[in-house]
Amino acid sequence: MMPGGGAPMPGGMPGGAPATGSSGMPMPMMGMSPGMPMGMNNMGMSPGMSGMGMPMGMPMMGGMGGMGMNAMGMPMMQMNPMAMMSMAAMMNNMMEPQEEKTVEPPPDPIDSRVRDICRHFGIEEKICEKLNKAMKTREDFDEDMQVLWHIMERGAQNNKKAVDVMLVKIRELNNGTFIGKDLLDPEIKDFASKYNLDDQLLHRLIKTMKKRKHHKSQDLKDMDERIGNAKHPSGLLVRMLEGLEENGKMPPAPGWLTQSQPGRREPAEKTRASRSRSR
Repeated sequence: MMPGGGAPMPGGMPGGAPATGSSGMPMPMMGMSPGMPMGMNNMGMSPGMSGMGMPMGMPMMGGMGGMGMNAMGMPMMQMNPMAMMSMAAMMNNMMEPQEEKTVEPPPDPIDSRVRDICRHFGIEEKICEKLNKAMKTREDFDEDMQVLWHIMERGAQNNKKAVDVMLVKIRELNNGTFIGKDLLDPEIKDFASKYNLDDQLLHRLIKTMKKRKHHKSQDLKDMDERIGNAKHPSGLLVRMLEGLEENGKMPPAPGWLTQSQPGRREPAEKTRASRSRSR
């Protein structure tokens, strides 16, 4: 027993005296490596260093006695799994490239001339924007607008839907097949209106007349005389345009394309039949 009723220290030595081995050397304390100098505590620090950085009288945290110096230098946040996960997520968000949001530019302002024709024929805003975009590529804007007005009015006279006619013309504007100012030629315009030519035949007429140049006026006059009494004016016009394109001459019209003209001599069989009835 120790004085004061205390229990004897391990090794049978009084309190404060280290136990000795068989050779008489002091035995290492528990938790100390055999080669550790005396006077160092179990964390490898001298007694005077054990309290550095800590308030006086603050007990050592339990479980830190067996931790190395690297563990002591770890931030406290790393000991909290939730904090570690939150920080990792924040780092990932900062490192990942942010997707750029594509913002569509506002549509170009619609030209007042385009707005007028669309409003007149009840064309919706979306199609009006398409027309405005197509017209921006045209060099002869004013002339093309006049042609477009003429075509839209002619379509209305033929009971065609304005939106259908407009969509066809927008497509022609985009692919470069729009008739354009050639339709403003007074002779061609009158001829096309008189026989109500469709777009395909009108395109062909304009194309052929551009090649004929100074023969254009006479060609239109000759075609007008032939088509005037024809049963199938469109078919006859196609045949005449083919002749002009191939050899510069109009071929004779076949009989099934024409009607009997005033003063024209009738076949002999028909004349004999009429005479027999009169008797």
